[in-house]
Amino acid sequence: MKTVKFSFLFLLTLILISGCKDKGQAYKPNINGSMGELLLVMDDKWKTSESGERLIEILTQPMLGLPQNENLFRLSVVPHRAFTDHMKVFRNLIIATISPKVKEEGIKLYTDNWAKEQALMRIEAKTPERFLEIVDQEEVKILGYFIRAERERSQSYYAKYTNGELKGVVKDVWDVDMIIPNSFKKNKSSETFTWMSNETQLTSQAVLLYSFDYIGESTFSKEYLLNKRDSILRLNIPGPVDGSYMATEYDLPISYKTLKVNGHDAVELRGLWKVVGYPMGGPFVLFAHLDAKNNRVVVTDGYVYSPEKPNKRNLVWQVESILYSLKFPTDKTESEETSPVEGVESPEKD
Repeated sequence: MKTVKFSFLFLLTLILISGCKDKGQAYKPNINGSMGELLLVMDDKWKTSESGERLIEILTQPMLGLPQNENLFRLSVVPHRAFTDHMKVFRNLIIATISPKVKEEGIKLYTDNWAKEQALMRIEAKTPERFLEIVDQEEVKILGYFIRAERERSQSYYAKYTNGELKGVVKDVWDVDMIIPNSFKKNKSSETFTWMSNETQLTSQAVLLYSFDYIGESTFSKEYLLNKRDSILRLNIPGPVDGSYMATEYDLPISYKTLKVNGHDAVELRGLWKVVGYPMGGPFVLFAHLDAKNNRVVVTDGYVYSPEKPNKRNLVWQVESILYSLKFPTDKTESEETSPVEGVESPEKD
């Protein structure tokens, strides 16, 4: 009888402990701050040093593919002595420490640490010289971690408020899965082209889908993809006056990079679009996804129009989050990119 009673109490204790743990996770506060904001905790003497200035330069460099210069992140810097508890729930947070007392130099990453969906990074070094070396070596990792965090937050939000009809159209026509927010409406859809957008009085965010045969490595060349883009846009995206149409702007640089999205090979193009015959334009981001099984390329092409406001970074990031969500039936569950964020650790206890 005593054995049965002991077993029951032991089981009850385990259930209570487990419940408390789940409750603690569930009741973590929400993050503070707006999309693209980042808080850097760094003492004043290092903030103005070569090491600090280099980190700030990396975080505030201009975002590629925008018509006006916009920093990647809107940065605030506070010293350790001013880092209060209410700041611990900031959405994007870097805690930089330079001290001979540092035990392990390098970068450590934490998710959901003091708040839900928080991205926390610790950069620690014994000397400013070593700190500068780490920052220079890990620039891609530093930026990639926070950009990816913003993208995943958008995807998480959009997944809760999905346009089921458009999601079904994309699945039926292109045999892919994508997150389509319910703010997006269908403008045009056929067996060869889909155009959907989120229109407000001041802004337009759009996603286009089209495909073509994969004929070899040249199919993924910058020139081939842009030629395809221009020919398809001319046929399908008319401008506001007769004879006008959307096209790529070639007077400014167009970036090109290869990457993996959800396990499949892809190419990213980033630049500006214009309307031939009418004064309109803005940024675009294009992903050419290789569907190896069906020997085809599926293109997700997103553009933003926001003439009244120079701030277009967040609008572009939101569109990118939709483009990154594309999955073929054969794709892996976890996304893989050219700059994967490795070494993400469990939340800290303090």
